[in-house]
Amino acid sequence: MTKQFFLFALLPLLLILSPSRACDVNAPADNVPLNTDPNLRGVAVFLPSLLERDDQGPFVDLIKVINKYYPEGKISITIEPVKRIYSDINNRRADFGMPTMKLNDAQEATLPTQFSHESLGKVTFVLYSNKKRPVSKLDMSARSVNTLNIEAPPVDWGFPVQAVVDLELSMKKLNAGRIDVVLWAQEEADYEIKKLHLNNIQRAYFNDYPDMFFMPCSKRGDFVNQAISKAIRAAALSGELQKAHDKVHHSYVDWQP
Repeated sequence: MTKQFFLFALLPLLLILSPSRACDVNAPADNVPLNTDPNLRGVAVFLPSLLERDDQGPFVDLIKVINKYYPEGKISITIEPVKRIYSDINNRRADFGMPTMKLNDAQEATLPTQFSHESLGKVTFVLYSNKKRPVSKLDMSARSVNTLNIEAPPVDWGFPVQAVVDLELSMKKLNAGRIDVVLWAQEEADYEIKKLHLNNIQRAYFNDYPDMFFMPCSKRGDFVNQAISKAIRAAALSGELQKAHDKVHHSYVDWQP
């Protein structure tokens, strides 16, 4: 399963001279010679209804728009398990990963990867709790948040969380009252609620975050970041990027199961 997205002679030089990344300052030095292959290979995580195949779907259409503004070469992606995505990025078997969200600027300085310089758009995160023990956004900023059993993406939220390994399983546990909160992107989690007919879950808006690609902290990663970010900027200026992204992630919808 693959889907497709040359840099002219001067482009590698332009990319090398571009702004530096904001990676983990303790990351080891990159002693690998710069690879300026203009063809970029990405890895993507399976997302029900959004990214189930790498040849069709809302995310595929979004990448096709970006690819339209990348005449210098070809971008291809494959769908892989989450653990393999990070392994392929760290071991240089892939040029970029997707999708991910950027919590804040400080987050990037602690990571072994870098975010794309340009965002694809905004992704709305929803606070899902059990109707018998509802949790509000205000509760998430209180001292008592440390007593809650929260499953979410494994980033520094400012409170302890357990990583979501299987979203369907997490939503089932929440519905059964075995955990207190799931923090997740609206479209993916809502899809699971409707598919599984989960009626014991309460929804509340949490926050919007930039929807990003991520690359390794390396010379190749810098090169890829500049190439893809340039294409994203061009797609955004055309107006096509937002139209495509609106089919992937949209603003908060206020409804209850």
